[in-house]
Amino acid sequence: MNGLEKWILTVAGALGGLWSLLVDGLGLAVVTLGLFMVIDYISGLAQAFYNKDLNSEVGFRGLVKKVYYLLLVGACYAFENLVFGTRHLADGVAISFVAMEFISITENGVRMNAPFSGAFKTFLAIVKKKTDEKGDDR
Repeated sequence: MNGLEKWILTVAGALGGLWSLLVDGLGLAVVTLGLFMVIDYISGLAQAFYNKDLNSEVGFRGLVKKVYYLLLVGACYAFENLVFGTRHLADGVAISFVAMEFISITENGVRMNAPFSGAFKTFLAIVKKKTDEKGDDR
C-alpha cells in the first residue's frame, strides 16, 4: 500500500467515523448498502468488460451517483435523529436503496447472460424486461 492509498484510507476512515458520531451510529442497513454498492459497481464493470462496452465516464458517473445516495441516506439519518431521536425511517430509506442496488446487480448478470435457474428466473424475466425497456440508458 502506497502513501496515497494510506492517506485516502485514513481520511475516509476519519470522515466515516465523524459521520457515524454525528448520526449516532451507522446501522446494518447502511453497511449492507455499502456492500451492495461495491458489488454493483464491480458487477457493472464486469458486464461492461464482458460486453466490450467499458467506459470510464459511465463508471465515474456511477460512482458519483453512489456517493450522492450515501450522502442522502446520511442526511436522512441526521435529520431523523435530530427531529425525532430515532433512525427507523432512515433505515427504510437505506433499505430501499439496497433493493435498488440488488436489482442493478441482477441487471448486470442478465446483461452478461449469466445462467439463472429456479424461481429466480421469474424475477429475472421482470428485470430483463425492465433492462430491455431502458435500452442503452444505463
